Amino acid sequence: MANLIAFDLDGVLLDGKGSWMELHKFIGTEKFSEENGKQYYSGNISFDEWVRRDISLWKGIEADKISEASERINLMKGIEVIENLSKNYKLAIISGGIKQMANKIFERYKFKHCYANEIIVKDEKIFDVDMKVNFENKGEILEKIARYENVDLSDCIAIGDFINDIPMFKKAGFSIAFNPKHDSVVENADVVIRDKDLREILKYL
Repeated sequence: MANLIAFDLDGVLLDGKGSWMELHKFIGTEKFSEENGKQYYSGNISFDEWVRRDISLWKGIEADKISEASERINLMKGIEVIENLSKNYKLAIISGGIKQMANKIFERYKFKHCYANEIIVKDEKIFDVDMKVNFENKGEILEKIARYENVDLSDCIAIGDFINDIPMFKKAGFSIAFNPKHDSVVENADVVIRDKDLREILKYL
């Protein structure tokens, strides 16, 4: 029986295009961000450079835009099951998304750990980002949490939807591709759930 469940945020706990893109949409920088993403996926810039360019689009903007955008993001259908899971499992969020947006779910649904990328605020304005999660290190973070909780990786479940979740899938004893966005996510998962309803994960716990 699994003791720890690690969830991705965007596309798993939150519905929509993801916390970064939802904030871009809210602020009005979506087109510029899409171009940055194309540059990353074509191999022209590093992941860190992609994030640096994205944050530069927001620098100096009022920080309350983050919380305003957070209120507009839809929670994933069936997310209420998470509250009951917290009674029997240690729960973690491991996300390349925005920590301020993850915190809302972290507090409400009694997660024990939350690793995401926090936007740094200075003088009540967006200033920089504290990068904790990139495209390669989700597996290392899961390992760190498991070690802290004295849980074997074989007793961990990882739930994600995108290619950056694959390192986490490879470390966990069991992995669930939830509404996967890429074929390679499917290939690396033990189970695939196509329905966007978190209640479906209960079948495999």
